[in-house]
Amino acid sequence: MMAVKQIDMNEKKETVWVSLQEICDETRLVRDPETGRMMKKPASFASMKALLQGAFRFVEFFEQLHREGSVWESDAADGFRFSLATGEMVYEDSSAGPLIINEFLAPELVECIKERMAAPASAEEADNAAELPFTVETDRYFMAVFLFEYFFHTGSPFEGKKMVNRCFLSPLEKELFRAEQGQFCMDIGENENTPVKGIQDKLIHYWEEYPEMLRKMFQRAFMDGGTLCELRPTEVDWKQVLVQLMMDCQVCGCGFRGFSNRLLPQENGTLRCPVCGKTWYVLTDGMNRILLAEGVKLYACQTGRDAFDKDTVTALVAENRNKKGLYGIKNVSKGVWRGLFPDGTTREIKEGQGIPIWNGMQVRFETGEEWRLRLTPERKTGNIEEV
Repeated sequence: MMAVKQIDMNEKKETVWVSLQEICDETRLVRDPETGRMMKKPASFASMKALLQGAFRFVEFFEQLHREGSVWESDAADGFRFSLATGEMVYEDSSAGPLIINEFLAPELVECIKERMAAPASAEEADNAAELPFTVETDRYFMAVFLFEYFFHTGSPFEGKKMVNRCFLSPLEKELFRAEQGQFCMDIGENENTPVKGIQDKLIHYWEEYPEMLRKMFQRAFMDGGTLCELRPTEVDWKQVLVQLMMDCQVCGCGFRGFSNRLLPQENGTLRCPVCGKTWYVLTDGMNRILLAEGVKLYACQTGRDAFDKDTVTALVAENRNKKGLYGIKNVSKGVWRGLFPDGTTREIKEGQGIPIWNGMQVRFETGEEWRLRLTPERKTGNIEEV
């Protein structure tokens, strides 16, 4: 097991740290300083950015572990704590003690426990987590289950009506059923094990709130009951999707906050805020897209060479000083871009310079991919300049 910096939870008394269980329950228990009684308080992240940051830090934990040649020799999830304000993560070692049979065990580990329980001489070993064949692949199963519960505030990804309506005599019997006959409750076209209304309402609600890119990651992770090890998302896979989600999350001056799938698509290819009608323009390289609107910041993961640098601002969408109502992308990075301007010329765009946002614009950021903006049909729309 890798060496993990132990953090004193009292070092930052103003920071609220919550466990996965508290995130799922959306409440936390605190002691009333006056009465001494325990009371419930909300356990919700301050922003979507904080929630995504927590997931990113969780994945980085395993990335570092594997980089050091170690694996997570446990199925304990309660040692991870997240700051509700920022999403920063700390870890308290809770892996000591007997193995707990739960949904975080990969199917191959559950089968291994079954085999050992069948051998009387090995009964004690079955309760010893250190004796199980943990691998990078079992870690990736653990990560996927943890993140599923983290995002959707629910239990096991296999707990649909097929499992909810069944009586299990022990945790091992339940997990053996999941390992041998489990079906992901959110599989496309799956009707036998769908979520149960009234019991899994949070899962049903949150599943629709997140973009398709995140839903596809879980469908991939738990395909065929999660038994296909080679399909389990890697740490890099998760980091890529989490960064994309961070960039996809939009904030409007009217108070709207949400992913771009909640913006209203227009006939000309733009998107509008569902609250105030503010317009976003779509810059695309054919596969990915960057949404442009007044006040939007672009980051190094979008325009630079570091696909995971989600913190360094490299560009700003700002109003032209000399032409009120015309907006452009200002380069605030050290990199040099090249862009097609309304007069038909192609120019370098260095730090401090910009390119107007117009119907037909083309720009190559530092990495060299060509990004275009094209409205359909072509006409003057809002503050976008026509050629």
